Amino acid sequence: MLLDIRHETLYRYAVPASYSLQYMRLWPRADGGQRVLNWRIDAPGRRWAQTDAYGNAVFVTSLTDKHDVIRVVAQGQVETSDERGLLLPHDSAVPPLAFALPTSLTEADAAIEALAAEALGDTPWGALAGPEPLQALADAIYQRVAYVQGVTDVFHTAAEVLQQGQGVCQDMAHVFLACCRARGIPARYVSGYLLTDATHAASHAWAEAWLPQARGGAGAWIGFDVTHQRMAGPELCRLAVGRDFADASPMRGIHVGGGGEALSVRVAVQGSEAVADQ
Repeated sequence: MLLDIRHETLYRYAVPASYSLQYMRLWPRADGGQRVLNWRIDAPGRRWAQTDAYGNAVFVTSLTDKHDVIRVVAQGQVETSDERGLLLPHDSAVPPLAFALPTSLTEADAAIEALAAEALGDTPWGALAGPEPLQALADAIYQRVAYVQGVTDVFHTAAEVLQQGQGVCQDMAHVFLACCRARGIPARYVSGYLLTDATHAASHAWAEAWLPQARGGAGAWIGFDVTHQRMAGPELCRLAVGRDFADASPMRGIHVGGGGEALSVRVAVQGSEAVADQ
């Protein structure tokens, strides 16, 4: 599938900022069954490019003159695989087992432990070869956490989200990660885009779990879009992966001055059938 994507982020300051630093993970990954056909990022200031430990492209920009607006636009076209539940080989210097460790956002409490045990049973993580137990976990989270905007922020933990029973895609991904890690299963956070043929105020998030016995025992990642109760498919474009939101956030930054900050985000994704190479 061909995905045409446009992602605009706009910061406005009532009082001008004297300095801003932005970390942008806005360049789609060239793995996981997807191919970047064309892409560009328009952002003010000086820019540096690097690759982090998870294999994500990171662009750092700085503004040293006074400013009351920062506008960043990432846009282009990405071709994704038509296969749902695609098995992905490991693709970073960080070993899969590192993703079995909890983070501050994915620490398990008694409720997380109970949900993980109920959905995943007693299957040792080293014996996982297929997606069925993980799909059962995604289904259970879908039933326990309703999609409601505006009730959480980026600091809400998986345990807090499960307790209140409401959240957004980021929160559902964190609950999935927490449950997997509670059972010793490596799992990672994925940020990216979702095909909706409409304009939204945010990017998307889902999770990938490690199947050690997949691909003839070589192991593989498999994605689950918990928000939509399905395995990852061609409607998704992967931007970045990490242990949780903090590692894979599309944009994070700091500024000096800049009182009265207002943030607006617009994401539009449209899809069409891929055309075979000539």
